[in-house]
This record gives sequence, structure tokens and C-alpha cells, in this order.
Amino acid sequence: MLFHEVHGVPPASEVPQVLAIGKFDGVHIGHQAILDAARREARLGERLAVLSFEPHPTYALTGNPEYLRTLTPRAEKVRLLAELGVGAYYAAQFNREFQSLTPDAFVETYLPSLAVRHVVVGDDFRFGRGGSGTIEVLRELAQRLGIGVTVVPPVEEGAHKVGSSQIRAHLAAGRVEAAEALLGRPYALTGTVVHGDKRGRLIGFPTANLGGIDQYVMPASGVYAVAVALLDETSSESHWFGVLNAGFRPTVEGTTFRVEVHLLGFSGDLYGRECRVSFLRRIRDERKFAGLDELKAQIERDCDVARELLGLS
Repeated sequence: MLFHEVHGVPPASEVPQVLAIGKFDGVHIGHQAILDAARREARLGERLAVLSFEPHPTYALTGNPEYLRTLTPRAEKVRLLAELGVGAYYAAQFNREFQSLTPDAFVETYLPSLAVRHVVVGDDFRFGRGGSGTIEVLRELAQRLGIGVTVVPPVEEGAHKVGSSQIRAHLAAGRVEAAEALLGRPYALTGTVVHGDKRGRLIGFPTANLGGIDQYVMPASGVYAVAVALLDETSSESHWFGVLNAGFRPTVEGTTFRVEVHLLGFSGDLYGRECRVSFLRRIRDERKFAGLDELKAQIERDCDVARELLGLS
């Protein structure tokens, strides 16, 4: 997939494109509906493309530090979009210059340069300075350039519209199954195994400490049943199940938030390896135990619960 980080005028495309525009944080089932509509609109010889924004517009506009973390950091978003058939991804830098564009300037700067024949957006799409560009404005401006517009209605789960804010709320409460329903897949973190304090190994439950995940929204502290994919392994040994602890490790007086996973049935060295951890079920809250023996006994019970939840027992 082509990738372009856009500062100012986007690079000219030699291929006509159907362009989906949005934040696409999470690439959830609502976003997938937009991409489905764009894919249906694309003709032979046209490319499905996505225009998104970095950093997250909510952070850029409000400074809310929660939005420094995203459901899908750039590499994860690009991977998921490619799997959904997107051929080009444009990351517009959501800086002051971009925020100051009028709706007219946005349309006239971006759409012709990207050789856009058709635009697809969600029903809540706003663009241009102060969000002054409505769907109606987009239709009018695009029509002047001979560009079609499709507006995709919201996807609902229960009585609520599917959105990234809902998914963040579910994760903050540890409701990983509810988050999965809105994402269309389990919530996952991709990182590299780094060295820890090796206490897990001392009590018979070695853990992989996941590093390089600071950009992700973190699920609530607790213990989870997870699936682990070793991304640098192509054999049948690349997929495992495990028990993951996310939190501060109060039993050993931990002071920093860590994500540690014990792979069920695995033996070997994981240091430096890249892996993707998918949250499947929540087992329990994180707790402080009287000592390592009590912690070991609880981890044994957690592994038994995970095997039962995952149909491994």
C-alpha cells in the first residue's frame, strides 16, 4: 500500500481514486462500512484510498492527553486498512495550517491533486476551519469539480451509534468483549518483548514484557485471557494463548504500568521478538497478594480459568 505523510499540498496521484475521509481510529465496524461503500463505488482501474489525520484531531484541538494514545497507532492502522483493500493512505498533518483551511480551500487543495472521482464519508463528517464544512457544503463543492459524494449512515450496536469513544470507554472498564463487538475483531497491542525483573520466571510463570506500546489506548488494569501471535515466526509455532496482566503489580510494589503475558505451554526465549497480543476475555481485577507464594497460586488458577474460557481444558 502507498503511504504519504501530507504537509500542505498532497502529492499528485496518477491513478483515479475513490477517497474515504475520516479519523479511522480503531478501524471499527462503522469505519468498515465506509470502506465497503467506497469499495463498491470504485471502478476498474481506480484505487481505494483513505485520507486521515495525525495527530488525533481531538488532541490537536483540545490538548486532551488521553488522545495522544489511539486505538490504532499509524502502523496498526495502515496494516488494517491494507487488509481491507485500501491501496493508498494519506496522513494529513493536523497542524495549525491545516486547521485554518476553509472548506473551499480543503476541497480545492486536496481532491484534484489526489485525482479523486468520488468521496465517501460518514454522516457526522465535518471539515474546514472550525468544522464549518457540512455534508451539504461538501456535496456542493465537490459537484463543482465533477466529484461524487456518498454519505454512509451510522452503524448501530444496540441503541447506540458505533464510535471510537464507545470503544475507549469499554476498554477503560475492562469490557474487552464489548470492544471486540464494535471493532469486529479483538482489541490488540503490537510491541516488542523487553527485559523485565524476571520475577515470573522465579515462581515458575515466565512472562513476556511488552514494550513499544505507549501510543496505544490501554485496557483497564487486570488479568486477561489473550491470544499471542509471534510476528517474526512463520511456522505453526507462531500462535499461542496466554494469561496477561496489565497494571502496576502491587504485590511486588510496582510503580509503573506494565503489560506482561505468560504463554501457555511455551518454552523458549522471546526477548526482542515482535508480537501481537489480542484481548479475548477478562479474568479478574489486579490484586495485591500477601507474598509470591500466594501470587503463584493465583496465577495457576488464572491459567486454569483461561484454558476453560478458551476451550483448551
